[in-house]
Amino acid sequence: MNQIPEKNFSPSQMEALIKVAEAVNSTLNMNELFQLTLKEAIKAIPDADGGVLFLYDESIQKLVCLSYVNFTSDVEGICLDSHESFTGKCFSTREPVLITSASQLAGGTKSMSDQNKALLAASIAQHTGPYAYRAMCVPLITENDACIGVITLNGFAEHGTFTEKDLRLLQAIAGQAAIALAKARLHEDVKKKNEQFEQIIQYQQKLLIKMSDGVGLMQMLEQLADQIQKPLSILTIYGEDLQMGDQEKHTHKHEFLIQSGRFLLGKLLVATKQNEQLSDSDVYFIQQSILYLTLEINRNAALREVEHRFKSELMEDLLKGMLSDTFIKRAKDLGLDTRFRFLPVAAEAVMEEDSNTLAALMARREIAHLFQMEVNQRFPGSLIVSKEQSFIFLLSIKDKATKHDLLEKVKRMAKDLQVAISHQQLDATVKLAVGPCVSQIDRLPDSIEDSLKVLTFMRSSRVKDKVMDYQSLGFERLLVSNKDKDIEAFIISTLGPVIDYDRKKSAELLKTLIAYTQFIQFPGQAAKELHIHLNTLHYRLKRISELLNTDLQNPDELLNIQLACKLLRNSKT
Repeated sequence: MNQIPEKNFSPSQMEALIKVAEAVNSTLNMNELFQLTLKEAIKAIPDADGGVLFLYDESIQKLVCLSYVNFTSDVEGICLDSHESFTGKCFSTREPVLITSASQLAGGTKSMSDQNKALLAASIAQHTGPYAYRAMCVPLITENDACIGVITLNGFAEHGTFTEKDLRLLQAIAGQAAIALAKARLHEDVKKKNEQFEQIIQYQQKLLIKMSDGVGLMQMLEQLADQIQKPLSILTIYGEDLQMGDQEKHTHKHEFLIQSGRFLLGKLLVATKQNEQLSDSDVYFIQQSILYLTLEINRNAALREVEHRFKSELMEDLLKGMLSDTFIKRAKDLGLDTRFRFLPVAAEAVMEEDSNTLAALMARREIAHLFQMEVNQRFPGSLIVSKEQSFIFLLSIKDKATKHDLLEKVKRMAKDLQVAISHQQLDATVKLAVGPCVSQIDRLPDSIEDSLKVLTFMRSSRVKDKVMDYQSLGFERLLVSNKDKDIEAFIISTLGPVIDYDRKKSAELLKTLIAYTQFIQFPGQAAKELHIHLNTLHYRLKRISELLNTDLQNPDELLNIQLACKLLRNSKT
């Protein structure tokens, strides 16, 4: 920083400089310091009757007005580029500027933007003359040789002038002010850090209280949103999707992972406006919150694990027929209403993605959450149990709905579940297998087994239905009750020669036989389905009869062939 030798000042100027030094060093409040600097500078220089103090804002890279005397509040809107106007030139060159005439002053402000010119004109409209009559400005340079701003003084009275001595005095005042500003900034920084430290302590204490009270993720999210004043959302691998604040007006998302060791638990998303950055304090509060969010998610996971174990044990006892009074109490404690009828539904969401990936795990947990919400909404007092890759719904039926009505209600639930899954952009297909509705809990094990058999049939067959009811099945009950190897053995023993012939000759006798058994009373329709002539159909049927050594007109033999063909149609292989 350039020092102005004391011998260059008159006794009156030295006295004024001492007063300025005493004034600016009398406070550590930044706003008071800005105002004192301007007022004392105007007092010290006879023909100065107004002024503005600009500081450089690094965040927007402009000089901004922080204090003013004898201007209107319009001046607060002026933001100068580092080369704009004589004030910007003073900042960029770090050299003082002296303007002694109105015409020179008008030229010095010519480079201002139209907006800044309008604000300047409005701020001095109370004075005579378009741009006052004189001005001078000096840079604010700290002991570390950093230029932090500019002091500009103006003369609005027509008579009077600014001299080189006035300029040197203003430089000396600026030097004193820069030192005082550096001290005040340090004080403000320490004060701000202390306040932040107090905020951090209070914030951590609030988090600990919420954690011990078990208020849950939503309350913790609300506390963080209040602290950093930004919209938030959290996604967990357990299907939770919580939001806080107006997300639509804040399009940019800052993503923070929530992890327990190397295991991903979820994501915290902080919404800001485009190009808006998070402050260091915001990031600190977010990181502190993530520690507690991790603990809360793990705590909830532990509770879920205990509940899942209890439900699994309950289901095992139920399937084994261990229906003691203790069982009924356990079922009630887990939320099952045992006063009404029960409708078991075996469910699964068939996913295209590898079930061992993290994405698939998160999707499965989210689907389980959707299942829980839909079942609770439509069938209050019901119970959902996860069983390997599927789920068992024990639906509590409180009304006297018929079998048809119940099936329709389950179909609507399946449809809405599929819509919800698609809305969450999850690639999964819902399948529901409905067992018989029972009024006594001791009949529930067989009904659950029936629903599981239907689900197994839906997996292994070509049926496209998303909901199947055990009681609505026809001969398919035979498939449900028999093992795949027994069914395959029956097909081979009945149709084996035709299958072998087709394989060796690349023929279509099996396809012909399947079509014929579908349209047994209408051979013409079968021929049309196969796109062949009716005579060709009869020729093929004769060959099939020879291969199978059977009479296709014999009702008993034809029944076995029809059954084998239908089993083959429903088989995936």
